[in-house]
Amino acid sequence: MKRLMSVVLSMVVVLMMCGGAMAEDFNAQGSTLVPSLYFDFMAANNWTSPYIIISNITAEKVQCRVTMYNHDGSDVTSLGYVMTGGTNWVAVSHGVGDFDLPAYSSRIYSLLPSGGTKAIVGYATIEWKSDNVKLRKALVGGVMRYRAHPGGAAESQVLINHGDPF
Repeated sequence: MKRLMSVVLSMVVVLMMCGGAMAEDFNAQGSTLVPSLYFDFMAANNWTSPYIIISNITAEKVQCRVTMYNHDGSDVTSLGYVMTGGTNWVAVSHGVGDFDLPAYSSRIYSLLPSGGTKAIVGYATIEWKSDNVKLRKALVGGVMRYRAHPGGAAESQVLINHGDPF
């Protein structure tokens, strides 16, 4: 019985150590806040979404994390996706805000307009880190608001961090 308890205790310790490794902090080198975001999905042809456009202005790959919060502070990042352009829009990730941003490239983070009526007002944080620990500013960005509705669409854009690198 004593030996069984020792084995069980050892397994618990190993599991705790593995869980801690999996819940690693992001340890960001830079970050900014994106205030006043609004998302509204009424129907497939009637929705409003913010598109957070993030550009890497360095010669180094950076890892990014976008976290979106709703009106009561709940994390709604799982409703988002990250895209890149090209001939067609390509999803880089879905349901998570973590993604790699290659040197001199750009990505868009947005909430996915689908599945039932949703209205979200809130804010987002953008964090980044790099293998180059001396790097201090790597990103610039803006928020494009896109509204699709019967008869047309409207857009507007606001710079993140006044357009200054962060």
